[in-house]
Amino acid sequence: MPGRFEDPAVERAYVEGERRARIPGTRFLAAMGMVTLISYIGFNPLHFPREGVIAYNIAAAVFLTFLAGVIGLTFTRFYIARGWIDIVIFSALGVAMIMLIDALGDQAAITGISRFGMAIVNLGILVVFAAVGFVATTRYFLAWAALVVVLYLAFLIQADRGIVNKVYTFTNFTTFLTFAAFVNWDIDRRARKTFAAQRALDIERQKTEDLLFNVLPPAVAQRLREGQAVADSFSDVSVVFIDIVGFSQLARRLSPGMLVKVLNEVFSIADGCADRSGVEKVKTIGDAYLAVAGGQASGDRGASEAIHFGCEVIRAIRRFAAETGLDVRVRVGIHTGPVVGGVVGSRRYAYDYWGDTMNVASRIEGIAEPDGIAVSESTYFSARDAIDFAGAELHTLKGVGEVKVYRVNAATVCNLPDEDP
Repeated sequence: MPGRFEDPAVERAYVEGERRARIPGTRFLAAMGMVTLISYIGFNPLHFPREGVIAYNIAAAVFLTFLAGVIGLTFTRFYIARGWIDIVIFSALGVAMIMLIDALGDQAAITGISRFGMAIVNLGILVVFAAVGFVATTRYFLAWAALVVVLYLAFLIQADRGIVNKVYTFTNFTTFLTFAAFVNWDIDRRARKTFAAQRALDIERQKTEDLLFNVLPPAVAQRLREGQAVADSFSDVSVVFIDIVGFSQLARRLSPGMLVKVLNEVFSIADGCADRSGVEKVKTIGDAYLAVAGGQASGDRGASEAIHFGCEVIRAIRRFAAETGLDVRVRVGIHTGPVVGGVVGSRRYAYDYWGDTMNVASRIEGIAEPDGIAVSESTYFSARDAIDFAGAELHTLKGVGEVKVYRVNAATVCNLPDEDP
C-alpha cells in the first residue's frame, strides 16, 4: 500500500485533489456501463423468453440506478471528501452484479454461457471498474477485494464443478484480482509521487514569490509576473536621504568586519523605523539610506510622515550610540516633488526612483546638522501646519542653484534636547 502522508492535512489535500481529478474517468466508466446495460435491455427481448427478459430488466434497473447514483454522487463535495464511500459504492454494485449474473445464468441454454462462466466474466468487469474507481483509497480497495474473494470462494464451493476446475478457476480469478489490486496501488503510488513533487514545487515557488514580495511592492511584483513593463509617475513624493556623519573617520577606526556590522545595525534600525512610520525604503547607497513617502508602496504618506520618520531614526540611532559607545550620528535631508518610479533590468529586481527631486534631496541632506533634519521649501509648505520649523536659510546647492532650506526644530518635533545629556 502506498505510504500515507504523515501530515493529516497533506493527506486530506492529496485525497481530495486526486478524487476531484479522477471524477471524469469515474463518470465515463459508469456511463459506459449504463450504455451497455441499456443496449442489452433492447437486445434481450429478441431472444429471451418473457420471464427471462423481466428478470434481466429488474437486475439491470437496479444496476442502472446504482450507476446513475455514482455519477450523481461525483457532483457532491461528500464524494470528494469521504473516500470510504467507495466501499459502499462497489458493494452496492456487487449486489447488482450478482442479481445480473443470476438472471443471465437462467438463460444459459440460450446464451451458451453457464452461470459459472457468467460469474467469471461479470465479476471480472466489476473488478476492472473497481481498480480504477477506488480513488486514492487503496486500503479500502483491498478490504473490498478480500470480501469479493470470500464471496467468490463460497460461490465456487457450492458450484456443480469438479475440484480441478474449481482450483484453476479460483487461481485464475485471484490472479486477475491481484493484478487489479496492483493497478490500483500503482496508480495511487504514482499519483502520490506526482502530488509530493508538485507540492515541493509549490513550496519553492511560494518562497520565490515571498522573496520577490520582500524586495518589491506586491502590486509591482504582480505586474512583473504578468510580463508588464513597470514605469510609474508620481507628482508629489517626499524623498528622504539619511547619511551617517563622519563615516570616513569611523571606517578608519573600525575593522572592516566591525564596520559592516555597525552599518547593518544602523540600516536595520532605519528599516524598523520605516515599517512603523509607513514610509517606503528604496535602497542603501554606501553609508546613505534612501526612503520615500508617497511612492508606490507609501501613497498615503506625505511630507509630515517623512519628517517623523527622520525624527524616529535620529532617536533610535542616539540610543544605539549610547548603548555601544560608538560615535554614530546621522543627518536627514528631505525634498518633495515629482519622481519617476519603476523596475529596470532583468536581474536583481528593485523598484527605484529617478528624477531631479532625488538629487535635490541628496544635496539638502549635506546641509543638515548632525542629528538634524533639513528640508526644501516644497517640503516646508507641505508640512508647515503640522511641523515646527526654524526660519528659512538661503543655500547654493551644487548642480541646483540657490534654494531656501528650512531646519526642523529637533527639540519640539523630534523630542531631542539641544545637546546630549
